[in-house]
Amino acid sequence: MIYLMKNRQIFVVWLVVALTQCTVVNAQRYGIIPQPQSVVEKEGEFRIDGKTVFLVSAGDSSFVEIAENFAAQIKAVSGMKIRVKDGEDKQISKTVVFAKKNGMGQEEYTLQVDPQKIIISASYPNGLFYGVQTICQLLPSEIYGTKQATGIKWVVPCCEIKDAPKFSYRGMMLDVGRYFMPKEFIMKFIDLLAMHKQNVFHWHLTEDQGWRVEIKKYPKLTEVGAWRKETTGYQGAAGDGKPHGGFYTQEDIREVVEYARQRYVTIIPEIELPGHSSAAIAAYPELSCFPERKYEVPTGWGIKKDVFCPNAKTFTFLEDVFTELFDLFPSPYYHIGGDECPKDRWKESAYCQDLKKVLGAQTEDELQIFFVQRMDKFLREKGGKKVIGWDEILDGGAVPSSIVMSYRGHAPAIKALNRDMYTILTPNRWCYLDYYQEDPEKEVKSQGLFLPLKKVYDYYPISDTVPANKHKFILGMQGCIWTEFIQNSQRVEYMAFPRTIAMSEVAWCDKSNKNWTGFCERMVKEFKRLDQKEVGYSKAFYNVVFNFDRTEKFPKELILSLDMPESVIRYTTDGSAPTVQSQVYKESLTVKEGDCIRAQGFTTQGKSIGVEVNKIFK
Repeated sequence: MIYLMKNRQIFVVWLVVALTQCTVVNAQRYGIIPQPQSVVEKEGEFRIDGKTVFLVSAGDSSFVEIAENFAAQIKAVSGMKIRVKDGEDKQISKTVVFAKKNGMGQEEYTLQVDPQKIIISASYPNGLFYGVQTICQLLPSEIYGTKQATGIKWVVPCCEIKDAPKFSYRGMMLDVGRYFMPKEFIMKFIDLLAMHKQNVFHWHLTEDQGWRVEIKKYPKLTEVGAWRKETTGYQGAAGDGKPHGGFYTQEDIREVVEYARQRYVTIIPEIELPGHSSAAIAAYPELSCFPERKYEVPTGWGIKKDVFCPNAKTFTFLEDVFTELFDLFPSPYYHIGGDECPKDRWKESAYCQDLKKVLGAQTEDELQIFFVQRMDKFLREKGGKKVIGWDEILDGGAVPSSIVMSYRGHAPAIKALNRDMYTILTPNRWCYLDYYQEDPEKEVKSQGLFLPLKKVYDYYPISDTVPANKHKFILGMQGCIWTEFIQNSQRVEYMAFPRTIAMSEVAWCDKSNKNWTGFCERMVKEFKRLDQKEVGYSKAFYNVVFNFDRTEKFPKELILSLDMPESVIRYTTDGSAPTVQSQVYKESLTVKEGDCIRAQGFTTQGKSIGVEVNKIFK
């Protein structure tokens, strides 16, 4: 009886593991990010050569466009000109079929790869596009190159893949208000998102320190509001003496939006209101409560007291701005900010105090509710837009149709879910990529918290405490890149990658299909793709990370970790440099004040990886 019970328990444990374990495949052969729902490995490979033909059986112009763009990409890196034909052709021996199949989800696809044929099936072009992205990841990394490669076998390993995303909203936000980023980089960034099946680019276009989008009716927004005389940063910092600015013309915007459309990325513009509006006020002082005062575009970071006045001029201005944007951004979603709005100027203003009486309001917070709700109504009724706001809109300002972007942890998201409001998760401790990812004491100055790759990957938008009947209101998740400490596009790449790639898997996969070890194994191949794309990503993946409590007194526990798979950590405590003969790290260390720990990763074959990491504990 004991023997039977024991075996039954073993069977139950095995069954639970089998049901919850993610798809495990040969990472070097398949190496797909984000991880598909299911991958069946098969022997053999399909080779793309000059005889290969792309057959588009759908009679759909979007399907044809995807096939032609893929053929153009292959030609650019291989020199091969792939024919794209409509319909079927049984006389052709080697084909890639772009098949329209009814009954699949908008972003769902299946992929069948055999030695003589590849079939990508989808009901919608979004799914077909993602099937192509998967094929690209199965091809040699040179498919992502910018010039023609030689001596490459353009082969796709045979397999069967079924795939669809867990969440419909999988986004990244880039702040270009603090530091302007060139149009060409914006398109590169969008391309990298699409490569990993992320479908939203949230473009933070206006800030206190800069207005970045051309509005024809209000030319001073870019003549004045797009430029600051220097950058002082946070309070007390010395100015750099360098003028900074820039903006996107409406033609720039149209070009970027079309580029994104072909990659199935929706661009959501954000126009901040009523706060974070100092640049607009510097251009048009009548938008403030005190138009007689002198204003300039702020040079430093932080929350500014000069905000839009809730009067007729301001509302006319904002309605004019959004009306021009309607022709530029077809996105069904528009972001209006709604966060960090000081009420100091409203309290000073006789007009605002009279408006409170007219509205029957008791506090200035109710003026913000009035402001946000009026703009929400305009966007919904005149533009047909769904309005997104930072989670402060929950403080009385949100209408039930608003979408809440929860950044101050999970509590605001729970508050929104309890009201049956749709929510996007971007909690700063897991999703703000302007935080440190390497040793804060040695890395270039960034925002204060530490957010390594594994912590990003371990996040999941639906917490265990969310009732099942509320899951449908969680649209997905987003990463945010604020640029107070990110002065140029090279720094954006370093801070965003590879952490953005981890986010792509978190947002695409069901929780049961996530696996950190498998992700790291696939990242080894992914770095080769990023190299081909000329992305200046962080190399922290190859470096030892020191984990310890900075507030704890000595002696304290030190835990060493290394993301690189099939590697070991070797360390010393005597001040000497770690070598292949140094002690292998196996368990946490106890360190005392004054101890010096030097550590480095090594492959199992004894080759050093990354750079040495060391610390004297004080």
